[in-house]
Amino acid sequence: MISLKPYKGARRIFLLLLIPLLVFCIYSTQIKWADFFPQEYGMGVIKKFFAAALEPALDYQDPDMPESAPPFWHKIGEALWNTLQYAVCAISLSLPVGLILGFLSSKSWWPPRSKSVVTRLTLAITHRITRTVTTAGRSVHEILWALIFITALGTSPMAVIVALSIPYSCSLAKVFSELLDEQPSYAKAYLQSLGGGTFASWLYGTFLISLKDIVSYTLYRFECAIRSAAILGFVGISTIGLHIETAFEDNYYNELWTLLYALLALILIVERSSHYIRKSMTNYPSAKHLPENLSPSSLRRVQPKRRLLTITAIFTIGLTTISWTTGDSLFSKLSWEQRMSNLERFLSEEITPYPVQKSGDWSDAIPWAKQLILEQGVEASLQTLYIGTAAMILAFIMGLITLPWSSKSLNEENPYGIYAGNNRVLNLLHKLTSLFLRALFILCRSMPEFLLAFLLLQMLGPTAWPLILGLAIHNYGIVGRLGGELADHSDLNHTKVQLAQGGNRLQGYLFSVLPAYFNRMVLYFFYRWETCIRDATVLGLLGISSLGFLIDEARARDNYDEWLFFILLSACIVIIGDFASEIVRKKLRNPSLQR
Repeated sequence: MISLKPYKGARRIFLLLLIPLLVFCIYSTQIKWADFFPQEYGMGVIKKFFAAALEPALDYQDPDMPESAPPFWHKIGEALWNTLQYAVCAISLSLPVGLILGFLSSKSWWPPRSKSVVTRLTLAITHRITRTVTTAGRSVHEILWALIFITALGTSPMAVIVALSIPYSCSLAKVFSELLDEQPSYAKAYLQSLGGGTFASWLYGTFLISLKDIVSYTLYRFECAIRSAAILGFVGISTIGLHIETAFEDNYYNELWTLLYALLALILIVERSSHYIRKSMTNYPSAKHLPENLSPSSLRRVQPKRRLLTITAIFTIGLTTISWTTGDSLFSKLSWEQRMSNLERFLSEEITPYPVQKSGDWSDAIPWAKQLILEQGVEASLQTLYIGTAAMILAFIMGLITLPWSSKSLNEENPYGIYAGNNRVLNLLHKLTSLFLRALFILCRSMPEFLLAFLLLQMLGPTAWPLILGLAIHNYGIVGRLGGELADHSDLNHTKVQLAQGGNRLQGYLFSVLPAYFNRMVLYFFYRWETCIRDATVLGLLGISSLGFLIDEARARDNYDEWLFFILLSACIVIIGDFASEIVRKKLRNPSLQR
């Protein structure tokens, strides 16, 4: 259990509210605990599904597959490449935009105590506008962005890439800005006290210190882009998700597992590569290897070569260039005039509220919107909120409990370089437990949440449990990764002192590591909560009552006015959550509330 003794004030309140809020959300979804367990049909599906995991297909299972069909492995390779290509193109667009918006959304670079009212007002307005734009952009799920662009402009790879890049740019901007704002200000203040300019002091005293975390999160976001590109196959885009959905619906479970293993292998390669890149960035010469002469040339000679970073940069540029220039055209085959005509019709006719289309008076949209909200919107919005919140709390609690046993640094024979006894059996048990949990984190986050919910839905039946469990499993892996990085990259002296004085690994985690990084974990909690709300909306496309169900139903009836209205309603929930996140993190940063 998590001890609350070192967590006072706002921190203790935050932790104590999690369990009752989880129970309330599960109760409010009106699901039964008995529905948690699969029925007879579900058990049959589970047995067949997991039995097929031991015998992945090496060829098509369909005996009537035509001879003109491409070879099985060629189909998988092409689907993987399409998935990777979309992800690379999307991230290459998202990263520069995210850096710019993240800089404008951060307050860390603001000049201290500016006396100019105009300067303070300009900075405040810029900050609020940028945060609003980034919140609005990421509040709509990439699948919904894809449906919007495809409906408005026609099907094309470029529509998919832009649909991925919009929420990813805004998510990068949010996390970048908060990583910068969470950095201690003493380095920046020290440089300014030596006469450094405001921007130069921020660059060297805040940004460069945050660079490791920024790179780490960007690499993690690239993993997410691969998963997002994969699940776009569930709306008809030619990625590996399209073949996964088809194999499951045709009961070709062996073929399905081959596809899952291929997707998992791709994500594992990216995950391992990002691990070594992060490790290379933190590889500094030890103090005993420093030269007596601390001149720049002497320090440069003992600096690690970091060849991996150079190779990575070259490989990234090459892969990005290939992704943008090879394969089928990324742009729609429709003419520019036809695309503009479709867009004009979509904006001026299809998404205009039906009463306004008839009367031309926009005041008629008010009773129309009120009716949609009262009859369907409120209930579906609350259901979406309950499902997303329950899933995130469940993932967060399980992550906090298992993190001390999964951290590589805490479970080494000498945690953080401190001697922890010579019990070889116990040390081996710690290592094996850590290895198992880190492998579990990778497996959980490698499986797209949409895919997990889709599979669980077939096994548990049409209740909210598959959505909650699918989101919780996926986010448990993400909490484990992000929290594990904080523990593994920690260099807290009081942790080492505590371990040296006889404290065990769990005490080092509870009384040192977790309190030190608690605010960062809360940052990740609210960020993933937003994502869970967006995902809970989209998972309604699988037929479970939520805003996604209303969105899918409206689109099936070609009622694009209602379709867009429910999309915007889901965005409002995330926007409100962003303001709540900002308030809570501000309270947690207030030292007077932690005593």
